[in-house]
Amino acid sequence: MDVPESKNAELAVPAEPQADPVQEMKELLQRTQANFENYRKQMEKRMEELRQTAAKEIIMQLLPVIDNFELALKNAHTNTNDIVQGVQLIYSQLISMLEEQGVQPINVEHKLFDPYLHEPLLKVESDLPANTIIEELQKGYTLHGAVLRHTKVKLSAGRKNPIQENTKNKTDNQEV
Repeated sequence: MDVPESKNAELAVPAEPQADPVQEMKELLQRTQANFENYRKQMEKRMEELRQTAAKEIIMQLLPVIDNFELALKNAHTNTNDIVQGVQLIYSQLISMLEEQGVQPINVEHKLFDPYLHEPLLKVESDLPANTIIEELQKGYTLHGAVLRHTKVKLSAGRKNPIQENTKNKTDNQEV
């Protein structure tokens, strides 16, 4: 059964017109941009959900502290010693809650000034070496080793220079 070639030509599927490569690339680019925009929106939504979850966890930990403050205020008319002890307990409760979250106070006792940890507010003459922390004015904290808030401190400027002090005393005496 030989079919004449003219009939084979009629049965052949007509060739599809060649797609424009520029048009294909343009469509691919549009799909890629749409996919990226969808991905960006999904990530923003996930980040917002994470923020809300984190906020919820912190708030849930703060609620018992608020309850304790309300109880202390409710009983404010009682003995002041009881109030002080209640506030101390609430303070320790807050500190332990922060420590559970990785927050640690910055220790400054008789340490040298470190600009990465400390913020100097005052510099006074003292018997301690220069740049030694004399007093903590406001506590600083770190979160997992990174500074949340610098410790505000008073620094030692060192001792007065005895030569300058003697010169000042001599000039003071001459003025009299």
